[in-house]
Amino acid sequence: MSGHGESGFVYNGFEIDPKWPGLDVKDGVDVHHPRVKNLIKALEDDVQRLKGREAGTSVHLKAYGQVTAQHVGEWDAAQQLAVVFGKGHSAITTSYDKLILQYEAAVEATKAAFANIGKAEQASTTDV
Repeated sequence: MSGHGESGFVYNGFEIDPKWPGLDVKDGVDVHHPRVKNLIKALEDDVQRLKGREAGTSVHLKAYGQVTAQHVGEWDAAQQLAVVFGKGHSAITTSYDKLILQYEAAVEATKAAFANIGKAEQASTTDV
């Protein structure tokens, strides 16, 4: 064995593309507060839209995205297929609900992080 495991594969860890934008910060970080606030507001609006009832939302998908036994026909194979479609629909809508919750949590975490940046900037520039 060469120390590379049975497959011979060597894991060198996560490597970031050196051309990735924002990695080369020479004069510190410049946070454009109005732009970040607008971005957070847009993300919050998007979360609220996804919690609504219009097309593209979980509620709409649950109501109109299911293929039922009536859609596929009365023959045996179609009825069995309808059960599979029902399970798939349930799995998709459950996952979509979880995605929306995680999206909302990410937006809240971003909002909290941005608030902390503001507090840190204020604390570092305030005379004692």
